[in-house]
Amino acid sequence: MTHSKLSDKNYSFSPEYRKQKGFVFFLRATAAVTIITILFQIIDIEKVRTELSQANWTWIIYALAITCLSPLLAAIRLKHFLTTMGVSLSHNLCLKVSLLGLSLNLLIPARGGDLAKLALLKNDLPNLPLQTLISTALLERGFDILALGLIGLTSGLIIQAPEAAIIAGIVASIAAIGLAVLPLAESLPVVGKKLRPIAQNIAIAYKYKKTLLYAFLTAVFFWILVSSIMGCLLKAFDPNITFLHSFAVTPASIFVGLVPVSLWGVGTRDGALAYFLEGITAPEIAISAGFLYTALVYWLLGLLGTPFLLFAKRYQKGSTPIQN
Repeated sequence: MTHSKLSDKNYSFSPEYRKQKGFVFFLRATAAVTIITILFQIIDIEKVRTELSQANWTWIIYALAITCLSPLLAAIRLKHFLTTMGVSLSHNLCLKVSLLGLSLNLLIPARGGDLAKLALLKNDLPNLPLQTLISTALLERGFDILALGLIGLTSGLIIQAPEAAIIAGIVASIAAIGLAVLPLAESLPVVGKKLRPIAQNIAIAYKYKKTLLYAFLTAVFFWILVSSIMGCLLKAFDPNITFLHSFAVTPASIFVGLVPVSLWGVGTRDGALAYFLEGITAPEIAISAGFLYTALVYWLLGLLGTPFLLFAKRYQKGSTPIQN
């Protein structure tokens, strides 16, 4: 390992780095508390407590079951995207990596764990090029956003929810443009040379159209599943809400929640959900469903993936650096 790499690694564990990371965490926690406080000035907190106490637990159990099944579909999605890069992994290893990403989402804003998870594959596959991992992560994230945006756009147009449809449509368009530009990234000035390996990997992946289509369809089904979690939670409080309403508003609220100003999107995603469901259900119901969504999709899945993350870190610390 070169001196610069060692220096970077040592810096990541330095007191200055830990202080900076702690300060960012403090800012996000403060923002989350502030946003929640503002929301509680608008809504009736007693009504939220009442809604939570009177929830239909059958629908909550359905949401819990779907949540626990979602990592299996996420593993299949990851396997397909890796296949487009010429990397063949077992479903078990893909499941392990997916659970690692869910655990990292507890620590990294904007679901950054979904991107960082592939870096931990270096423990199991040390000969796998870093550029391949980065390319796969970008491809997976890009098609995820495209799939989620199309779900929100289509459903929003059907139920005539213009605000949610516009946000989903804009984000989907940005994702589509980004995916189209990625293979051309090597022609960009200044950064083109550094991006050349990634651009070439993406260009090769696009040649496997059938496999890429399977990966994209898996991403669509995955986000339909995630939107169904929110649908079950909304129906636990209001039986008149349909799953089509959930498919329309969940993508837009997730996009708002990805803005890294609070922890796990708490407050921002909930507030957006209440806004998009205005006139359809009470804001207290949207807030209650949003809170349970955070508990299931972030906290529960994050806890399920934590043992894999701790084992991966222990393995990484115990490994012997390779000398160049």
